[in-house]
Amino acid sequence: MEKSRIYFLSTCLVLTVFSSCSERQWYKKELSDEVKKQYAPQLRLGGGYYYQGSVPEQFQLEESMQMDTTDGDLWREIATAPLKRGIADVMYYNYDEAVKRKPEKWAGFRGYCYLYFYRDYYRAIQDFNYADEIHGEVDFSQGQSHDYMRGLCYYGMEDYPAAYESLNKYISKVVTEEGESWVDVYAFLYKGLTLIKLERLDEAMVEFDRVLKYYKNLSDCFYHKARIYVARGQYDLAMQQLRLAEKYHQEGYFHQRPYVEVLEQVYIQDIQKLMREISTT
Repeated sequence: MEKSRIYFLSTCLVLTVFSSCSERQWYKKELSDEVKKQYAPQLRLGGGYYYQGSVPEQFQLEESMQMDTTDGDLWREIATAPLKRGIADVMYYNYDEAVKRKPEKWAGFRGYCYLYFYRDYYRAIQDFNYADEIHGEVDFSQGQSHDYMRGLCYYGMEDYPAAYESLNKYISKVVTEEGESWVDVYAFLYKGLTLIKLERLDEAMVEFDRVLKYYKNLSDCFYHKARIYVARGQYDLAMQQLRLAEKYHQEGYFHQRPYVEVLEQVYIQDIQKLMREISTT
């Protein structure tokens, strides 16, 4: 009798659960296209709870893609983890799809990726130009002016007059509209490096001093100033700069970016090599 009562209660519980699920439609699989478009961004944004590129995050992005393939933001998010892991073909395909669907938002960002991750300067410039045409002005991507990044592209392409023009255009605009302290300090650094390439050493020295005005411990500037002193035959002054460059580099004050090597990356070995060369002069 007791067992019968237990079975009866268990059966009632199961029926109640199934009845509740049916009423609330917890397991409803058929969704309208309109509802899918509402859910897709929530799944994409929900990926923020997981580490980028992790299995749970990738599952959420995949499920979001099953609901809406027209979301440019989603295609870009899918491209980001492969980008940071050096999987170029996956990054390229997905970023291309993002730009097709939302060029006003992602064309400039793709140019940023071409510049810093792949050193594909020609494609980067094309994307910056395309984004500027869409917006009708020189735009920013990832917080950086397209004029500034075009300058880096031209520098990487060894077109130093064009690099100087683009960097100077960016710097002049910011100085006029916001003030010199608002200029990205590395724009002064690359302008100085461009001037070295153009053999305008006095002007290059001015730019490195402008950097140190706002970033007083940047090892790169002391190293490049030392190079200028060496070119002038002023070895004592060069060694003074190199000691500072070595000190600050060891403390972590040098130009660097996550994931990639920057253009004209300065390593501690570069500094120490020049010190040895001066010592034997």
